[in-house]
Amino acid sequence: MGTHDGETTHTRGYTETALIEHLRAVNNTCQKIPTITNLKEYNDEHDPEISPHPQTYISRFGNWTTALEAAFPDAELCRELWRVANQLDRRPYQDDLDEHSRFDSRAYQQRFGSWEAALETAEFDPSVRVPEDFLIADLWRVALLDETYSETESKTDKPVFSATDDWWSLSVEKLQQHGTYSYQTYIRRLGGSRGGLVGSEQQVGLWRFED
Repeated sequence: MGTHDGETTHTRGYTETALIEHLRAVNNTCQKIPTITNLKEYNDEHDPEISPHPQTYISRFGNWTTALEAAFPDAELCRELWRVANQLDRRPYQDDLDEHSRFDSRAYQQRFGSWEAALETAEFDPSVRVPEDFLIADLWRVALLDETYSETESKTDKPVFSATDDWWSLSVEKLQQHGTYSYQTYIRRLGGSRGGLVGSEQQVGLWRFED
């Protein structure tokens, strides 16, 4: 046994398989690649006397990153991307992972160096982007759905264009429920904020699309 910060670590009491299985149990709870903080929080909810301390992983695997790579190999992260893609019937975006994946986008950036590199490793084409016309068309589709209104919409006047703010207002909740893509994809590509989509430049594009 060893000591770390005054705590006893049973480095010889766990097989590598048991340590990996424990990390995977933490992942099942927090739905992301566990941090040391996640491990400690998970252990606190269980019996800390029989839960491996973070230093146990560092002693056994050399460092925390190597322990994570052993528990969650690159191939598994790539398979998870394809599982999400099959679920959504399209290439996944970083925003999709929070809702649909066991691993968050930060895990892919840390493991592969960037989101684009992760897509390349998983054999997606990172250069393929949804055309802006597709995004605009989908915004109109969502805005014009029958019997679905945001707080700023009404049956007689939708979608709403604000004369004072000069933007088109469409609730995030409505996009999350009915949009083809993540609502953050619309915001990142077309502008706007959580309070409304889309800015004045895109408003012109929307009117052109309507014509």
